[in-house]
Amino acid sequence: MCLSIDSLDDDTLLGVFSALTVPDVLNLRQTCRRLLVFSSQQIVWQNIGSSQILQQGIPFSKKPLSSFSVRDLEDRVRRAYHLGMAWKAPSITFRASGFPASRGGPIQDIYFIPSHDRRWLITVSQGIWSIITLWDRRKLTRVTSWSPQNAVFSALAVNTSEDCEAALAVSLHRYDSVAVEILAIASTAPDSPPGFECIARLDTLRQPIAMCGSLLALADDESETIIWNWKTQEYAVLQSPVDANLWRNKCTQVVFAYKTILVVRARSVHAFAEPKLAPHPNTCIHHPYAECTFGWVDGIFISVPPSSSSDPTGMEGQPLSILVRTKNDDPWSSTFKMQLWTLSPMISSDETTVGGPHYSFPPFMTTEIVTPRRGALRCTDMVLGPYGTAVWVQPEDYSVAGLISHNVHLQNMPVPQSHETLVAAAFPGLLNAQDKSQVKSTWKNYGKDWTCLDYDEERGCVALGSAAGVVTILDI
Repeated sequence: MCLSIDSLDDDTLLGVFSALTVPDVLNLRQTCRRLLVFSSQQIVWQNIGSSQILQQGIPFSKKPLSSFSVRDLEDRVRRAYHLGMAWKAPSITFRASGFPASRGGPIQDIYFIPSHDRRWLITVSQGIWSIITLWDRRKLTRVTSWSPQNAVFSALAVNTSEDCEAALAVSLHRYDSVAVEILAIASTAPDSPPGFECIARLDTLRQPIAMCGSLLALADDESETIIWNWKTQEYAVLQSPVDANLWRNKCTQVVFAYKTILVVRARSVHAFAEPKLAPHPNTCIHHPYAECTFGWVDGIFISVPPSSSSDPTGMEGQPLSILVRTKNDDPWSSTFKMQLWTLSPMISSDETTVGGPHYSFPPFMTTEIVTPRRGALRCTDMVLGPYGTAVWVQPEDYSVAGLISHNVHLQNMPVPQSHETLVAAAFPGLLNAQDKSQVKSTWKNYGKDWTCLDYDEERGCVALGSAAGVVTILDI
């Protein structure tokens, strides 16, 4: 006796849909009305999201699948499936769009906002005073701007938490004060557009580096890092060793890892046990339990492993990945390297104690990519996502023109042109099953120099700001 799929009971049909790929489900739902209605149920897309997205190591939201509406969940699962297939293919293709974000001046910083359904990004530019502008990343339209009178921004940190009311922290310099303000993005009325609202303030010369929920990391350019809970007004001081060989040891990143805080400075990484915060003046000074240096480098970026709703931290027993852009002291060398290092957790629980080390130093190099160009870059930003994909800017190749000047007045002579390039790569891991790194795509910049970038791995989107005040959005 032959059975048609339409004659199966709902429980059996649910099992069939759970075993299908996303394209198969979309094709099957077009065959009859019952399958169309059945495939639009929440449980169907929860099962598909669990089996084909989360279990396959494809970037997805940290929120539980059950927290989304059925339409939103289907859209997210379909987009994540497309993103995973794109990264696992031999190469990826970017879809480009852009818009002018500043009137002639450069874009100083650009960031995606993880909260508010990841639909916004912000740019920082400067006219007479500094300006933060909020943009709708889907419509590419301006939402609102924030420019306190007589103030200049010196640093900004975006909250990595999706559920916290605070969206970012900004260091403001006025003629009579320097302070860090915590900003929320909210609407004053149900039908009014959102705006920036200051919800906390701290008078300090230290600059915001990283923000995670109610915790804000602030640092100076020498050795001190402050962890401040802006809700409880509690603090802890992290004191790194002073590097006498550096006149300015700028802090570039602070990472909240598993029971550890990693402070990244110009050439080194210091690991501190998770400190206990206390109100002033009972604040304690903490010293690192381990440190490592990578020598003379252009940049260091640490990425934490992906988390999930069942494991909110996602970091216990998981290694951390460190992306290093090397420098070469050989003036004749035409290459530099992008190296991936791994920082392993302590193997035995006996080695870890309360307030003790949780990561085994030093890290070890896993793989590297040798890039064919070296040179000056205005945008030195690089981002490594939790799933092992990374983006950075490669300098233009000045050697193609040889010794020919662009200003040749004696005769018309064609001068070869080169352009800086965005590079997207997948390192060995969840989206690259091979044991070596793969460059998946490059995108040439035919406009003014890029000045900043940010990368949203979950959405498969890169945002770049330029010296001409133009924002370029590259979607996978």
